Amino acid sequence: MNIFDDDWLAAATDALGALPEQAGASAVIDYVIAGAPDGKTTIGVTLTEGRVTAMQTGKSADPDLVVSLKYDAALALLTGEMTSDAGYMNGAIKVEGAYERWMLELRPVRVAVAEALAPVMADTDT
Repeated sequence: MNIFDDDWLAAATDALGALPEQAGASAVIDYVIAGAPDGKTTIGVTLTEGRVTAMQTGKSADPDLVVSLKYDAALALLTGEMTSDAGYMNGAIKVEGAYERWMLELRPVRVAVAEALAPVMADTDT
């Protein structure tokens, strides 16, 4: 499967839907990825109590956060080669909106994502 295609989104949603519940870790986040294979790509993610309950290509109607990054940084995040904290601190990740929510409340979810996506990424053409 190819990264960010419909099959990838379905596999990622399934893997991330199994994350442990995190009370209060709910948000709608748009990830804007520059330089993806099909050009600039936006992935809308809905988190409900720490679990991904929806993931789609395209902008969300009313996101709480917009996270912007380049394709190579997105790959580093998805494969666990870079943490989202490190990416934010070194400027590879830009966060618009309630960035304190992304940095603090959603941190446990962000930490668990790379591990949960490892099997998906192993089957992904990047």
